[in-house]
Amino acid sequence: MGKTVLILLNLCLLFSCGLSQNENEEHVYVINVDEAEKKGFSSMFDSVAYIPLETTDECEIGRISRVLYHNGKYIVVDELTNTVFIFTEDGRYYSKIQAAGNGPGEYAQMADIAIDKFEEKIEILDAMQVKVVSFDLDGHFTGETKLPVSPSPIRFCQVDRDKYAYDFERSFYEKEWQYNLSVNQEDFTGEISKFMPYDKPLSICFSSRVTLQDVNGEILFIPLYSPTVYTIESSELKPRYTFDFGDKWVSQEFIDTEWKDAIEFMNKLNNANFVHYFNMLESGSHIYGEFMYGENKYYLLIDKETGHRFLQQGMKDEKYQYEKFSMCCVGNQFVIPLSPVEYNSMSGEKACRRLAEAGVKRLFNCRKIIIRC
Repeated sequence: MGKTVLILLNLCLLFSCGLSQNENEEHVYVINVDEAEKKGFSSMFDSVAYIPLETTDECEIGRISRVLYHNGKYIVVDELTNTVFIFTEDGRYYSKIQAAGNGPGEYAQMADIAIDKFEEKIEILDAMQVKVVSFDLDGHFTGETKLPVSPSPIRFCQVDRDKYAYDFERSFYEKEWQYNLSVNQEDFTGEISKFMPYDKPLSICFSSRVTLQDVNGEILFIPLYSPTVYTIESSELKPRYTFDFGDKWVSQEFIDTEWKDAIEFMNKLNNANFVHYFNMLESGSHIYGEFMYGENKYYLLIDKETGHRFLQQGMKDEKYQYEKFSMCCVGNQFVIPLSPVEYNSMSGEKACRRLAEAGVKRLFNCRKIIIRC
């Protein structure tokens, strides 16, 4: 029986990668795609560790789409079985949430998952039934909240005890709700703060991006087709980082195009020479980003203290990869799930050596395997 593994990376940028930086604006990073490195960067690791996740009759993981960490627990979303597994810090199975269905206390579609840090609950956003279903860390149902909006938000995150951020990914036709983000009580009662209005909804968009993140208590918002990352503070939205790709960023004309179907959209996207599908993750010490430029995938790492950056173009077999963003951070560590296929080909210290020697490029392949196998 195969084991799923979590890889823990400690990263340390010890060099300047030669990418330019705008010194006049503290949080603007100028990224020149043409200067991307085409070699491995294993020297960026302080250390690599791996945590085998326990496999039992109660816990057999199919395909991981998301990993979260909270109070010594790894919360693993398995999109294949529509189950949330909970593991201890050393990988022991702790509990699970398995309540797929259309009735009370059940979820039909896990669009997103969030942690209620105040009540110690796991909350699942069911986009099909337009509700939030809550469970404790032992996997027991604790309640649900119907959302009085349609269509459903796609992403959500707790901002403070009484407020949540909801990302609708430009899906509304009604003028009243043509905003990218709302911050309000979970059930949409009381005051509702709306941000980033738009003129018309998108005909097609990516739903696999993680647009709302909790970084050590700070809530980040990464809007669709935006090079700027924002911080949500109470009911305010403040710019945090801007990634300046110059004239290589996706054009407004492309964003506003009415597409005939998804095939036409993807063909145009993959043949266009502009940056798109930008994902990012922030740890205590680094910013990690990945994006597509034309048909190629790129990986970006930034040292928050020094501003040093490293940009790498992905391998040839990483073209056309728009997989779900399954990574998470624990302190200064990036955590990446590793498939049973990859785990079974390694063992003990040999695994760590091979991972360290191969560098992040190899780890990205591992993550791709677990999503697609």
